[in-house]
Amino acid sequence: MGKKEEVLIVLGDLLKMDDVLACMLAKQGLGGVTPEGLKVKDVNLWNLVKSTTNEIFPIIDKFFIYKIDRLYFELGEYTIIFAPISQTFSLLVIIPSLANMGLIDVEVENTKRKVKLIVERKEEGASF
Repeated sequence: MGKKEEVLIVLGDLLKMDDVLACMLAKQGLGGVTPEGLKVKDVNLWNLVKSTTNEIFPIIDKFFIYKIDRLYFELGEYTIIFAPISQTFSLLVIIPSLANMGLIDVEVENTKRKVKLIVERKEEGASF
C-alpha cells in the first residue's frame, strides 16, 4: 500500500465523525488528497476552498518557525481548519460552526500526527 492510500484511510476515518463535513491533505502547489464521501452541502464552498488552498501556504511558511498549529476561518455556518503538517502539507477540515471544538481539535490533532508519520516516512522509490 502506498502513502496516498494510507493517507486516504486516515482521512476517511476522520470523515466518519458526524461533525466533519470534508477533509483533505492539501499539498502546496499540487492540490491534495481527498477521501470519498464528503458531506458538505455547499459544493461551491468546497470548490472555492480547494481552489484557494494554495494561497494559505505563504502564511504557513511565514509563521512555521513559530510553530503555527492551526488557522481557523469562520464562514457563516462553516468553520474551516488548516492544521499545518509541514511547510508543504496541511490538513484541511470543514466542520459546522456550532460543532464541539474540543472533540474536533483532538481528532484533528490525532489525524495530523498519523498523516505526518506517513508523509515523512522514508521509503525507497516512494514519493507523495
